[in-house]
Amino acid sequence: MQTETKEPVVRAFEPSAGFRRMTRIGNVFMRPLLRSSVGAKIHELALLEFTGRRSGKRYTVPVGFHEIDGDVLILTSSAWRVNLRGGADVELIHDGERRRMRAELIEDADEVARIYSALIERIGLKEAKATTVGLDVLVDRVPTTEEIREAVGGRRAFVRLRPR
Repeated sequence: MQTETKEPVVRAFEPSAGFRRMTRIGNVFMRPLLRSSVGAKIHELALLEFTGRRSGKRYTVPVGFHEIDGDVLILTSSAWRVNLRGGADVELIHDGERRRMRAELIEDADEVARIYSALIERIGLKEAKATTVGLDVLVDRVPTTEEIREAVGGRRAFVRLRPR
């Protein structure tokens, strides 16, 4: 009896070491750019500023900016996210404005999958395939929430930001 191998419908984008290195270099330039008048016109990016829970170190991280149902959402697989567990006060610089926000880290795989599904529905399949949302959609349809959950499996999280 032959077992059937099922090709994935969606998979989590796993950046290579070279990609991560180039991102760190690019972030050096993005931080001042996103604070400038030019950066104020780059709607899909923002700066997230927060303090490390243990180190007290101040972080300034360029992030992708998404809004769903009035919530500001940042998606990430980066290690800095652990600083936001249990909630944290942050500042968001977006569209030329600095906003004081409260961050909630969402790591539950089912909830992350639901948010990804809503994001793909909102931006459209074509845009989801063309942009970096942390997923590679390998079919010409919107993946189900279950398919997304299998793909992200704890490797992705969302940060929900609300005004303080």
